[in-house]
This record gives sequence, structure tokens and C-alpha cells, in this order.
Amino acid sequence: MTEDPEAVAEWLRERTGRLREEAVAEHADGDAPMLDPQPVDPPPHATEDPFPSSVDEQLDRLPGVGGLVVVEDGRVLGVRQGYRDGWTNPGGAQDPGESLAETAVRETREETNIEAEVTGVLYARDFAVDYGGPERVHVPLVVFTGRRVGGRRAAPLVRVSSGEPEIEDVRWFDAAGLPENFRDRERILPLL
Repeated sequence: MTEDPEAVAEWLRERTGRLREEAVAEHADGDAPMLDPQPVDPPPHATEDPFPSSVDEQLDRLPGVGGLVVVEDGRVLGVRQGYRDGWTNPGGAQDPGESLAETAVRETREETNIEAEVTGVLYARDFAVDYGGPERVHVPLVVFTGRRVGGRRAAPLVRVSSGEPEIEDVRWFDAAGLPENFRDRERILPLL
């Protein structure tokens, strides 16, 4: 059943705000930077998805995103994705039934083989995805801070649908060696 596009967008925007607020309340005592929405296009490896015809269709595609900035001994864990330039922290799409914090921990394990736990929130914001519809679809993004509790770093042998490796490399960086093109570099440096 196709729903009214404006109603779909509004419901998703309200849900996004709720999930962001819950994550910040639980992991940052309600105090974390809330950044402006970031306009984005669907990922380059995704199929040509049209504007979702229903809320459920969007929740099947991308319900939320959780990232984790893992810091240990003055170093931060970074991943280089095969389909994007630069370095970033581990993270990815929320699975059904997961909180955004659980997503961040799972994605860190899957992308780096490092077991971690959440210690706080670096920031929260919306991704405003442009599917070419009447308005952008809001998806919650929360980037958590965390610490390593186990595991040894290793890049997985997983490829995205277009054939590129999901993760090309996994490394620890200290403040002096943190690449200029590390996403959120200026927010991460004070943690090191």
C-alpha cells in the first residue's frame, strides 16, 4: 500500500528525533552536540531506490545509523571503505530490534574485529536522504565514543553490491598520525 509521501517523510522525521533523543539520554545524560541535518544521496553502491512508498519500506532500507569512535591509549580506530575516499570510524545501518548503540558496537565488531563498548556520545544528527521525492527522508545518526574490550583488528572480506570491498583497511591512529581526510577529525582530536 502506498502512503502519502509527505506523511511518510513526517513520520520518519519524528521517529528520527525520538531515536536520537533516546540515545543521547541513555549514553550522554542528555548532553551531546546535536548537529544540523546532513544532506546525502543514497550510498553509491545502493540500487536506484525511489522515494519510499511507505514507512515500512524505508525502515527496511535504512532505519538508522550508528558509529563508534573507539579510543585506546591515545589512539583512535579507523577504517577505510572500499567505495569512499578517506578514513572514518566504524559504523553502519541499524538492524531490526537494535538500539543505535547496539548497532555501533555490532558494526565495529563486523568491520574491524574489535570488541568495544559505548562510553558516551560524540554527536547526533540526521542524515537527510535525497531519494528524489517531495522532500528528503530523515534517518537518525548517532556517533558514540567507546573503548576496546577485546579482539584484534582485521578487515573483513566482505564486498558491497557493486563489487568494492566494504572495508579495505583497519588501523589505529595517534593524534600526530590521524589523516587529514579522517571524517570528524576535528571532533576526534580532543579525545586523543
